[in-house]
Amino acid sequence: MPCVHLTQLIQLCEQSQVRLSSSDLIHIVCTQCDKHEVCPSELLVEEGREADDDQSATKSKGEAASS
Repeated sequence: MPCVHLTQLIQLCEQSQVRLSSSDLIHIVCTQCDKHEVCPSELLVEEGREADDDQSATKSKGEAASS
């Protein structure tokens, strides 16, 4: 069970639509409470989806530049 500080951090990420990406598990640590938590899956970016988003953004920029 995460401490209040980690809970607040997770809520902030969700509200700000911040997503995290890593090939390994992401551990978040609160040094105030000496608690740690594995990053919740809803904050993780799926590797395939991230690549698709990058390609779509690049394509959109190219189309806008050629207009």
